[in-house]
Amino acid sequence: MSAIESVRDRYRTFDDQRYAPLVKGVALFGLLAALPTLIEIDVAGMEIAALLSLKVLILTVIYAYTAQAWNIMSGYTGQFSFGHAAFFGVGAYATQALVVDFAVNPWVGMLVGGVLAAGYGLVIGALSFRFNLQGHYFALATLAFAELLRFVVTNMSELRGANGYFKPFPRDYGAEYGLVAFQFQNDLPYYYLIVGFLLVVTLVSWLIKNSWVGLYFFAIREDERAAASVGVPSFRYKLIGVAVSAFFTALGGAYWSMYFNTIRPDTVFALFKNVELLLPAVVGGPGTLLGPIVGSFIVTPVSEIARTTFSDINGLDRIIYGAFLVAIVIYSPRGVVSWPSQARALWNRVRGDEEVSE
Repeated sequence: MSAIESVRDRYRTFDDQRYAPLVKGVALFGLLAALPTLIEIDVAGMEIAALLSLKVLILTVIYAYTAQAWNIMSGYTGQFSFGHAAFFGVGAYATQALVVDFAVNPWVGMLVGGVLAAGYGLVIGALSFRFNLQGHYFALATLAFAELLRFVVTNMSELRGANGYFKPFPRDYGAEYGLVAFQFQNDLPYYYLIVGFLLVVTLVSWLIKNSWVGLYFFAIREDERAAASVGVPSFRYKLIGVAVSAFFTALGGAYWSMYFNTIRPDTVFALFKNVELLLPAVVGGPGTLLGPIVGSFIVTPVSEIARTTFSDINGLDRIIYGAFLVAIVIYSPRGVVSWPSQARALWNRVRGDEEVSE
């Protein structure tokens, strides 16, 4: 037995243990916790932080979080949403409106935004599923609802119209810089806070995936009619998927509004924001637990590196970034997380050919 086969067999034995998910989770989030220190290491005389700064790391984890939330609905139940910017924007606007206009603590505003987004998601889902919209028709319906909300917010003077909101100082709502105020004086606490958010949504996603709710979700994704024929209430569970996904996406929008200084309809409700929210999950592997996280750590840094490296020629960074994504989607439709299994299949095929030739 070769060394590679020995390692593979040991990993399979470990993977069958009940404690394996816990060990993997601790290792993954331990690595995420260490990243701000690791990026300061010099490699060939250059700090990794020159390419992957703390701000880029925060953006990466934000999109890993929102992609994980999107994955609960679209990856698990198969209802592909192209309008999650609606939920993201609701979370951002609810938080800032309550903080700025009523001096409500942003943590409370975040929860209110989550509930409002879940309610809006239930409205979208109830109307779409009642009329049996599926596939690209459902995706277009979610996009239409997101664009509708963007136009409404843009034209509402009560929500500051197109100017949006400027993040207030903590003293404006009776707090001091720190966790309670949801504001910090440097980026490092923001990073660990969004890692905490990612831990929570990943844990929720894992619990759903390994419960009877997840079983219903995957049954609906694979064949909704067959699932309904054996008693799965598909309408109800699709609504549950939409509501849970919308709630957690809104929390990501609330975090965004407290990290950046301003929010406007053309940023948090933007058409391209829908793409940014779902792309890490699609690239990483929809319907998988690690896909959104892995995908975000590919998509976001590559985007930032392309933007800073090829900034001399207008649009060249977008072309390179787009070509990179197209290549992944074409040659790996199941996502980046399928690469190890594809590599094992290739290895087994090569080994088989060698044995035949012998």
